Amino acid sequence: MAQQTKAQRSAAAKKAAATRRRNEASDAGSQAQKAAKQAVSAGEDAARSVGQALKAVAKSASSRL
Repeated sequence: MAQQTKAQRSAAAKKAAATRRRNEASDAGSQAQKAAKQAVSAGEDAARSVGQALKAVAKSASSRL
């Protein structure tokens, strides 16, 4: 097997470093997207709870009249 030249080793190292940075950026983007989805889900759950509470209050108020 032929040995790599210094220039080839340098190019391979730069390519590997760029790949690592790209993968780290992709992972960070995925984590941010996951966090955003969780926040939206939590907001929807809170809105649902408020709606159910209002419905219960309205039902209780109407039964007292």
